Amino acid sequence: MYTLTYFDEFGDQCTANFHTNEYHSLMELLYDKYMEEWGECKGRAWCGTCHIKILEGAIDKEMEEEEQHTLSKIDEATKESRLACQIPVNAALNNLVFKIVSENQYD
Repeated sequence: MYTLTYFDEFGDQCTANFHTNEYHSLMELLYDKYMEEWGECKGRAWCGTCHIKILEGAIDKEMEEEEQHTLSKIDEATKESRLACQIPVNAALNNLVFKIVSENQYD
């Protein structure tokens, strides 16, 4: 069992437990276990609604062109930004800390 920490759209700290390859993407893991529906394009990296910012740790999967393109259209995107739909659920996510970025963000 692995664990990651995230801050939801209200700024609350949450912990998610998972097994390697239990879900296809980080977006699916959080949707299924912990959140209301998010990700309007259902994981195609088109909409940017599953935007997260990495606070601690790193994602070892490089960004593909579609994800880069979508993030380039988001004003709040930074070099720590990723789309949760493009991040595979594996052991590399253990101890990752990130925040979910939404248009209703509370800072």
